[in-house]
This record gives sequence, structure tokens and C-alpha cells, in this order.
Amino acid sequence: MPSKKGDPFRWDAVVRLTHWGVAAICIGNLWLNEAGEDWHEWLGYTAIALVSMRLLWGITFARGYARLGALIPKGEDFRQQMHEMRERLPPAPGHHGSGKLAVWALWLLVLATAGTGWFQNTEMGFDLGADDWHVWCTWALQGMIALHLLAIGFTSWRQRSSLVIRMLPSLPRHASNQRRDEQT
Repeated sequence: MPSKKGDPFRWDAVVRLTHWGVAAICIGNLWLNEAGEDWHEWLGYTAIALVSMRLLWGITFARGYARLGALIPKGEDFRQQMHEMRERLPPAPGHHGSGKLAVWALWLLVLATAGTGWFQNTEMGFDLGADDWHVWCTWALQGMIALHLLAIGFTSWRQRSSLVIRMLPSLPRHASNQRRDEQT
């Protein structure tokens, strides 16, 4: 019987920085501040910069599962996900097939929300009703965030492995744990 312990996989620092930065911006701009304020706009621009940085990272210096090529879902990814979920196996490093789709959907929704927010302040955007587009994007983004959180919770429960830990900074191990590991 396979072990129920998952791999000690952690995302790299750039992935974690951009993830939590965008998450903080979404919390701030969707739920904590008023639309139209200067910092609402600047947080939107920062979201564009962070997603752009993550995409650039994914095509340049990122390795392994953080590369954009690794985030293109394939049929095998979904079959592996179904097998892991059915057997309650620990998740493999990286993203499941549905997680890969969610990554792209979230990035596109963040860019669309921030982009329509900028566009609504232009003369053309005002004439074309971009403020309605912006509202629709914020609702779609909130729905996708809710789905993302539910999927993380369900997958972590089903596979008995906290996916959130993969996005947290690596903490140094205590000296007592290191000595115990060295003795074994």
C-alpha cells in the first residue's frame, strides 16, 4: 500500500511571492476598499505587474513545475488526478489537471479585472461601457476565488495532504529535529 505522506514539495519563492501578492490585492480591492480610490487603481496596476512577472518567470528562469509549459493541461493530468483522488493518494508535485486550468482562469480573470478597471477610465472605455465589464469581471473573479478555495480544501481533505503548505515559506528545521534525523 502506498504511503499516505505527500512529497515535501514547495513552490519556488517567485511563485509564492506572486501568488500571495495577488491574493492580498484581491482581498484589498474586492472586499476592503472603495472602487475609484487611488490605491484601488494602484493595486490593480500592481496585480497586472505581478501576474506579468509570474508569466515572465514561467517562460524564463523557472524550473520544473513552475514553468509555463508544465501548466498546460494534458489528458494524462486528469487521469492521474482521478486516480489520486479515488485512491486518496497524496498529490503529486505541481498541479492536477483541473488545477492547471484554474491557474490560467485566475490569471486571465485578474488581468481582465484590472484591465477593464483601467479601460473604464479612458474615454473610449467610458463610451463602450467598460464599467459594466469591470463589474462582471469582479464577480467572475470572486466566483473563481471561491471555487479555488473550495478545491484546495476538498483536495487537501481527500488526499490527506495540505496543499496550502506548498505555498508557505520554507521554515528552518529545529536543531533537535536535525540531530534526530542524523542519528537515524
